[in-house]
Amino acid sequence: RGARRGRVLAAAVFLFTVAASLNVISNSASPLHESAFNPLRPALSTLNDDPSNRRSLSVALPNGGCKVTYASVSRRPIHPTWQASFPGSGSRMTWSLVEALTGIRTNDDYDSHERGFERVVAVKTHYPVKDARGKFGDLDPLFGRAMVILRNPINAVPSYFNLQYEHQNHLPTHSTRGPNEAWVNYRDSPTNGLAYQLTHYENFVSYWMEKYPDRAQLLMLSYEELTDNFMGPIVAAHIANYLREVDGVYPIAPESIPCVWETIVNYKNIAPPTKGTVSAIMGEAQEQQMGEVHGRQRRLQVEEDPIVLKKGKTHADPSSLRVGPKVRPYTEQNLADMLAMFHRLVERYSFDQDFVRIMTSYIEVVLNTVPVNG
Repeated sequence: RGARRGRVLAAAVFLFTVAASLNVISNSASPLHESAFNPLRPALSTLNDDPSNRRSLSVALPNGGCKVTYASVSRRPIHPTWQASFPGSGSRMTWSLVEALTGIRTNDDYDSHERGFERVVAVKTHYPVKDARGKFGDLDPLFGRAMVILRNPINAVPSYFNLQYEHQNHLPTHSTRGPNEAWVNYRDSPTNGLAYQLTHYENFVSYWMEKYPDRAQLLMLSYEELTDNFMGPIVAAHIANYLREVDGVYPIAPESIPCVWETIVNYKNIAPPTKGTVSAIMGEAQEQQMGEVHGRQRRLQVEEDPIVLKKGKTHADPSSLRVGPKVRPYTEQNLADMLAMFHRLVERYSFDQDFVRIMTSYIEVVLNTVPVNG
């Protein structure tokens, strides 16, 4: 209970900071002063100095609105950032959000989209769980920083199972959750089941926690906070601020970040798209409001004319509209194995307060999960 109160207090401090920052942006003609307390630090003067550098995606509209169009590769080389996650942890959604925030294309470590690695803002990887055909070691010298998206394995492993189930049964990606009978067989498999996945999860976390001793080179995020209605826009602001540190990356104006988050991440509050258009995805979002922020209401705004999403789209695309069972059964031993892993990680990386906070929230979820037999 004390930990929960601490998280609520921390969230309140973050929200106050964001609200204050947004109020300054809207009511002052001068740029914000740089401050460690301000998580947005927009560097507005830099954004306005060179019109040729202004981004074309998720255009900022008045009163915190935005319109989502297309990202493109950078016109000049930039230093990319690793976007690392364990499989099943929302990498596709985060990929879309990064493009919407920066206007620059992303890629993956397989170079699936043939965009290369020197003109993209971030590169998705699941290393060391997957090694991009053995090329990770050759690519890594191009990178000097990473943002890591963690997700509680109690949900990440089933999500990864769903993806494998779809592939094995020749189903569209992100369309189906496998039946619980198939999940139980997968969970208990000695070759690639839960115990095997937890080992890979722990190795994944350890690799990225130890890769960058300088925490200025590492942004640690949680999928749960990124998708939370309260914390999500704040986490998105942290992502934009972190990527802004890269020369040549100019994210959207901070006051429009909540609108971008609503468009890309919070699509589940809106009817699914019917014809692949941004307007369809947003649905009635033009009439919705984000809620009061420092005494002002922010109305979501999107383009009035629909934009048909072309082949190869990576944003404004619901990352998970799967149908099927959402709750997966775990045995008492399964839950005990997860807790043991969390405690090992917390003890190993107790120096990192953000990481400990995330792991503590995962421990709480597992402790509150009722085990089932079989």
